[in-house]
Amino acid sequence: MSQLIIYGVVIISVTFNAIAQLLLRIAMIGFNATAVSQPMSARILALTFSPPLLLGLALFGLSVLSWLVVLSRLPVGIAYPMASLGYIVATLLGVIVLKEPIHILQIGGIVLICSGVALIARSAMT
Repeated sequence: MSQLIIYGVVIISVTFNAIAQLLLRIAMIGFNATAVSQPMSARILALTFSPPLLLGLALFGLSVLSWLVVLSRLPVGIAYPMASLGYIVATLLGVIVLKEPIHILQIGGIVLICSGVALIARSAMT
């Protein structure tokens, strides 16, 4: 399997994980919006069968499976730092989809993460 394909699988895994986090957040927003007057057991049951929760868990599972492919081909010292790209994707999804605020310090952190991942990826190519 070529390096390009492996890095593609990294991107797929990270993206699946970030989308899963977004869906789990959506499920929990729905859970928190459920009438507090309902018994907790009814709220938990509704959450259990919530489509965003189920889809989020499924995507998380696919993320793990694709990550296993990555770990079978890249040293963990190269692969694991690339998982931090998920912070960037999840933050952007939160801003775009959920209209969550983003602060200048978060942007600075994203720049630092990108720089670190670029350096690690570059070191893997030498």
